[in-house]
Amino acid sequence: MADIYKVNSKNFVGGPGRLVVADMNVAAPEKISDVMDLTDPFNLKEGWTDLGATNDGISISRGWDTEDFEVDQIMGAADTDVSSFDHTLETQLAENTIENRQLALAGGSIIETPATVGTGQVLGGALAVGARIVTLSTADVAFKTGGWLRLGTNELIKITKVDGTAVFLETGVSKAYTTSDQVYPVTELPTKRIGYGTVTDIPFKRYALISQKKDGSLYMAVVRKAKVSGDSKEQAFNKEKRVLPFQLQAFPEDGVAKEENVYYEIEQAI
Repeated sequence: MADIYKVNSKNFVGGPGRLVVADMNVAAPEKISDVMDLTDPFNLKEGWTDLGATNDGISISRGWDTEDFEVDQIMGAADTDVSSFDHTLETQLAENTIENRQLALAGGSIIETPATVGTGQVLGGALAVGARIVTLSTADVAFKTGGWLRLGTNELIKITKVDGTAVFLETGVSKAYTTSDQVYPVTELPTKRIGYGTVTDIPFKRYALISQKKDGSLYMAVVRKAKVSGDSKEQAFNKEKRVLPFQLQAFPEDGVAKEENVYYEIEQAI
């Protein structure tokens, strides 16, 4: 007997999403490649920033309220009119960075203080990209196992071992260095400071949620204009991983057709 059920499993969609954010001065994208490169390593385009890993999924909701219209000749409503729409996005940010807390908790400006370093010296040997052993020109007890060093003006790397003039690094250097470059022992790591007060202006941002289907094609939902909601955001300091509750309230963007002035979807079709 023929199967009466017409099912196309290619239309089943699941899996995680990549949530990214941009300021409102970044144009609303017309295609997925306006937000992200479509080839490995899938870098974001200028102006867009990753919010990183999430926990327990990302939910987009859309709803509306209606008002009944009644006439004398009918008992009950003769029609309904839409009175308002509600659009939200909700997740838990697993990457509890200071930048994510600034966004989710309406934090103030981030004030950065650079690392404090000791006396520097020129390298005893050149370094190629990815090198994990630094040769000092002179042995120096200020370079310590478990400590940090700075190469050039801003590259900080943890020290795993020191043997005379050889300093072993936890990770490889990000760029090449010559014997004219300086290396410094770090005496105090850099800091970032942020405050949380009673600000009244929560900025609008653009958001995009990108996911990949089983066939390799992509889907993207773009929230044109949204603010972080004021719902209470509790962070528990205990043995569990600390996640950051994140809720958005979306609003219509001025000057855009009503059919898509809140959010829209772009789907690659195969």
